[in-house]
Amino acid sequence: MANIGDVVKLKEKQRIYYFTGGEKVVLNEVIELVVRDSGTHRIKTADKKLHIIPTGWLHIEIDESEWTV
Repeated sequence: MANIGDVVKLKEKQRIYYFTGGEKVVLNEVIELVVRDSGTHRIKTADKKLHIIPTGWLHIEIDESEWTV
């Protein structure tokens, strides 16, 4: 099990974060995740882009090719 701040390698086809008001963020080909103490998610996608997802999301939907806990 990963600890807060650890880099977790992933192989997710798609990850969708849902927020209040119906807003959502869709990320494709997620390869790394770091969860910070604040709850913020730092994500790297296969295209080498970095994304920061703030706390406050309601739900995450994951379409994965390899499950990581």
